[in-house]
Amino acid sequence: MKTAAAVVAVVALFSLFGKKHKNRVPPPPIPAPIVSPDIRTGYPYGYACQSPESVVVDETVKSKIIRFGKQLYRKPIVTEQVLSDVAYYIVVYAQANCIQPELAAALIARESGYNPRAVSRTGAKGLGQLIDSTAREMGVSDPFDIQQNLRGSIGYFKRMLDKWSGYSDQTDRAIASYLQGPGTVKRVGGVPSSARRYINDIYSYRDKISSM
Repeated sequence: MKTAAAVVAVVALFSLFGKKHKNRVPPPPIPAPIVSPDIRTGYPYGYACQSPESVVVDETVKSKIIRFGKQLYRKPIVTEQVLSDVAYYIVVYAQANCIQPELAAALIARESGYNPRAVSRTGAKGLGQLIDSTAREMGVSDPFDIQQNLRGSIGYFKRMLDKWSGYSDQTDRAIASYLQGPGTVKRVGGVPSSARRYINDIYSYRDKISSM
């Protein structure tokens, strides 16, 4: 009898435990991180990041940038060879940084008109109009050197894209940060109205290059 009673008790406990286990609500799954790339740039998923040395230059895109550059008002210094070199390194450093080359080309066109000797009234220099502190930050010793300036300028633009990753207006914020500094964008909580024309100009250039 004692043995039978013990068996009954064990069965009852097993049944009770099994029922509780069966009815247990599983923990909610851990949500995946939210990433909201701006589809207008192709960043960060449109282009696989590569080292500059391993980039195979897209000659079609390079040709589009050259054709667009010929339509801009060009200073005598922007010769055919200079324009070809500018287009080449824009594609190299854009692809190396996962950035749509047409967007990078539009940014540089808006900054300097592809003039590697351009200097602004505030002392910004070269193709990407780097100020001295940003040039030092990006390891650019000669801002008038085409390759160095584009490496630094496009690399800095990538930093701005990374900074605002996850925002639906990521690219707008990055472009505004390139123009006015990320501190200004952070302080106003978004894109300053004073940067809107600059941003629209770059998108307009980007679309023209893409349609070439």
